[in-house]
Amino acid sequence: MKAAIIILGNSWVCPYVNTYRRILEKQGCAYDVILWDRDGSDAAAPIRYSSGKANLANPFVKTFHYLKYADFIKRTISENGYDRLVVSGPHLAILLSGLLRKKYKGRYVIDYRDISVEQHLLLGGVYSKVLEDSYCNVISSPGFKEYLPAEYDYLISHNFNIDAAVESLNGTFPAVASSSPLEILTIGYIRNYSSNVKIIQSLGGNAGYSLNFVGRGDAAASLQEFAAAKGYANVGFKGFYKKEAEAAIVSSCDFINIFFPDDVEHSPIMSNRFYLALIHKKPVIVTRGSVQAALVKEYGLGVVAGDCSNLDVDIKDFCSGYDHIAFCKKCNELLALFVDEHRVFEQAVMAFVQQ
Repeated sequence: MKAAIIILGNSWVCPYVNTYRRILEKQGCAYDVILWDRDGSDAAAPIRYSSGKANLANPFVKTFHYLKYADFIKRTISENGYDRLVVSGPHLAILLSGLLRKKYKGRYVIDYRDISVEQHLLLGGVYSKVLEDSYCNVISSPGFKEYLPAEYDYLISHNFNIDAAVESLNGTFPAVASSSPLEILTIGYIRNYSSNVKIIQSLGGNAGYSLNFVGRGDAAASLQEFAAAKGYANVGFKGFYKKEAEAAIVSSCDFINIFFPDDVEHSPIMSNRFYLALIHKKPVIVTRGSVQAALVKEYGLGVVAGDCSNLDVDIKDFCSGYDHIAFCKKCNELLALFVDEHRVFEQAVMAFVQQ
């Protein structure tokens, strides 16, 4: 028995790969990860497609490499004769639809984590057929159900390390990290210039806050240039960090920024940062009208912001009524629900391997 986990980018952008790794290894199932090395960070990966220094911001160039990557995947599957496939992203599912439905019917899992091309009228039917012929369909947020065919069932795979989540549930509550100035942390893949610049505009130059962007991404340089041009001394950028340093970085902050654009693409998602916040018991800043905002309101987990024009006041209002023990209990209440949902997903993937 051998499986392939097929992803649409670099491994560091797709941490959920580790969830599948963990399950397959637990089942003693051999596997390969097939990836698209877009930035050169996966040069040592055994099975990778490299687009070199191609300008992927150009839609024609990006489409060209999508097609080349799909051909690479098909060749790799043919050469290795995998028994099971995990396919991440609607782009790949659609490009590989013929292969999946003809040769792997009932032997592949579709993993869905971003609203994308499947919303196009001409592609939606193709994607629906791929969902129909899969072993199971996995989503990372309940918010996606609104945008996917209602006739199929969907399992939820949360974007967290299940061991860290369980350890957090069973551990003692961390001490309050509150400091002066308050540290607002944006960690991981730094993208979405339009929303992050609003955070900087709102709190930049305010001595009561320290804004730290830790990670890399396509918006990092532009955000850094903006902050420098404005002379905001309280805005810092630290670039790439090692995964093992993540817990320490998060533990020292006061809030985690998850303020995303207010649009269809972002409103349904559950960010990796949301889970980091629950595990490390940190309040969050999220976008009004999003799935994350609904949870923040229900459980009292932080600040729900509109255009960030009153963000300073909103943060102070939250802090004025903050009860650390009550907050940690609410974090655990929601985290426990997520762990239960994730366990159902794990059981399904184990059955998928064993069938």
